[in-house]
Amino acid sequence: MVEWLSQRNLLPSPDVVARAAAHPDGLGWLERSLQALEGERLFLGLGDLVPEPIEPRPVVHAATGELPPVIIRRQIERTRADGKLQSYVALFNDRFRTLSRLVRRDSAMRDATGLRQLEQEGEHSVVGMVAEVRPLPGGRVRVVLEDPDSRLAVMFSEPEEGSLDIFPDEVIGVSGRLSRRGDLLFVNGPVIRPHQGRLREPGRAEEPWTALFISDLHIGSGTFQRAAWDRFVAWLNGDVDYNQEWIPRPGYLVLAGDVVDGIDSYPNQETDLEITDVWEQYAVLQRELEKLPTDIQVIVLPGNHDAVRLMEPQLPLPARVQERFPPGVVFTANPALLDLAGVSVLCYHGKSFDDLVSLCDLTYDKPILMMKELLLRRHLAPVYGGKTLLAPEDQDHMLIREMPDILVTGHVHSCGVEPYHATLLLNPGTWQSQTDFQRMMGFQPDPNRAIAVNLQSFETQVLDFNR
Repeated sequence: MVEWLSQRNLLPSPDVVARAAAHPDGLGWLERSLQALEGERLFLGLGDLVPEPIEPRPVVHAATGELPPVIIRRQIERTRADGKLQSYVALFNDRFRTLSRLVRRDSAMRDATGLRQLEQEGEHSVVGMVAEVRPLPGGRVRVVLEDPDSRLAVMFSEPEEGSLDIFPDEVIGVSGRLSRRGDLLFVNGPVIRPHQGRLREPGRAEEPWTALFISDLHIGSGTFQRAAWDRFVAWLNGDVDYNQEWIPRPGYLVLAGDVVDGIDSYPNQETDLEITDVWEQYAVLQRELEKLPTDIQVIVLPGNHDAVRLMEPQLPLPARVQERFPPGVVFTANPALLDLAGVSVLCYHGKSFDDLVSLCDLTYDKPILMMKELLLRRHLAPVYGGKTLLAPEDQDHMLIREMPDILVTGHVHSCGVEPYHATLLLNPGTWQSQTDFQRMMGFQPDPNRAIAVNLQSFETQVLDFNR
């Protein structure tokens, strides 16, 4: 491999050689990486390698042969976050490489140049990652863009309508005229964000399978809504005369994170807990899921209250938790891209909503608006170094590499449903009433709801178990 690279006038780091040597198609991986490089290189580091392909991992629910298996299309399988500088470089290179290609798919950006290639005369179109955002008097905004080779300051005027809402670390394209000194680009066109893809029909199941989506059970909390949960379980078993046509028999049940309340998730949490042992909280969850019909395929996603690392992406719940549950329960990472009967479902708990609320005019009670912002940027956690901790993996697992048919989130304890272009946006709410800490943080729960989706027709129904 060293000889192969030297013939191409490249000096690899030891980490590159070790990683490529362990790869089943090491030379092919290196060749694909060189083809993706922009500009000339002398040294080749981990950050210059394209992400390794992730193969689908089918997981079949053994309780029924009729329901199509859950296919995990994309998720983090194991962590490689070693804290080294090259890991951070690889993370941001992957983000920039992927999102800049999507920005350039817009017709206005097809002739965009690198930030170092600008000349003083004429109009210029450029693509870069936002390194700095600074509001100025008069409604102007000064932004510093960067790419792998250079940096450039960009000046925005106050928009006639709405606000710019430019986030740190997102990738955008802009057009404008360069200053005489060549150090400032005055923008005279709209902000171009990653392309949403061509108009398409969402994937449809061949049969009218039902998928139920719930989130934020917070089992172990003193405000867990036990009575409403018991009604939900009784309904799934056919014992409650309420919208029985939506009972998934067979079907899917997706739990979108924060399945338990955890411990030490916020200051003085112990005063709000009914169960102070996190492993006992999971034992209660296990007993609750064992009450469900065996032909319902359960899928469990972790969240920021669960017994996993706070840094995202989060690995699936640990083996000591999983081994308690029936073998048919599927545990995924956060985020995870699933295939449910031919429908692509992107599941993300939603911790990055905390950053969005602090950066622009968004509120926790309108999760759909925040989900649209994530799709607009093709990234589930666009801000690095904010309230959402991001692990320095060697590839960016938070990218929305392909537009899903369904995007489901949780975290904000508010219920919302809305189709957006070819993606159905869902946030099921919570099964916990308001705590003092949530009141202080501005969380107003919208509890005890499940969202049902017919995977063939995409008809939806919000099911209310408060009564």
